[in-house]
Amino acid sequence: MFRTTQIRRLAVLSLGAIALGLSGCNKDTAEAAPPAGAKTAEAAKPVVIPDFTLTDQAGASHQLYKMTDAKAIVMTMEGVGCPIVQKMTPDLKTVQAAYESKGVKFIMLNSNNQDTREMIAAEAKSFDIKMPILKDEGQKVAEPLNVMRTAEVMVIEPKTWKIVYHGPLNDRLTYGKERAAANNNFVPDVLDKVLAGQQVAYSHQQTDGCIIDFPNRKQG
Repeated sequence: MFRTTQIRRLAVLSLGAIALGLSGCNKDTAEAAPPAGAKTAEAAKPVVIPDFTLTDQAGASHQLYKMTDAKAIVMTMEGVGCPIVQKMTPDLKTVQAAYESKGVKFIMLNSNNQDTREMIAAEAKSFDIKMPILKDEGQKVAEPLNVMRTAEVMVIEPKTWKIVYHGPLNDRLTYGKERAAANNNFVPDVLDKVLAGQQVAYSHQQTDGCIIDFPNRKQG
C-alpha cells in the first residue's frame, strides 16, 4: 500500500500534468516558455515573408503571393492535439467572423513533421475549423521565420508581404490557466490599424504553445 506522503505526491504530479495539458505540451515545454505577451529582445524590424505554395487539409493548393486581394492575412501556427491551439480556436473563429468580411484572409500552418494531412483534416473537422490548414512539408516556411511554437499568430500585409505582428492572438490563455475573456486582443488591435491605413509598428511577442521540433535548426 502507498504511504500518505506517496499518495499526496502522486496527486500533485497528476494535477500538474492536467494543468499543463500533456496531450500536446509537456512539462519541459511549458517551463521553457516566457509569459505570453512578453516582448522579445529581437530587433523590432518587420520580416518579409517569402512566397510559398502549400496544400491544405482538403488537398487544395494555396500560393501566398496570389492572395493580393486580401487587406491583411492572419496566419496561425497549428498542431494536432495541442491543447493551447484547441482552446484558442473559438477565439480565433470569433476574430475570423468579425474580420473576414472586411477583407482579411485567415489561414493556419502546420509545421509538425509528425502530423499527417489526414490527422490535420480530422482535427479541423473536430473543432469545426473553416479555414485552410496548410501542411508545411519540410518546415520550409516556418523554420526561417523563427517560429518556435504552435499558437503563434502572424499578421501579414499583402502590399509589402511584411509580417507586422508575430505573437499570441490575445492574452486569455496561459499554461494551466484561462480567463473568461481576454484583457488584451493583440491581433484585432493590429488588424484595426491595418484596415484603417495606419502605420503599424512591428511587434514580436512570446507565445504560449507547444514546442515545434525543428531538426534542421538543431543541426545548424
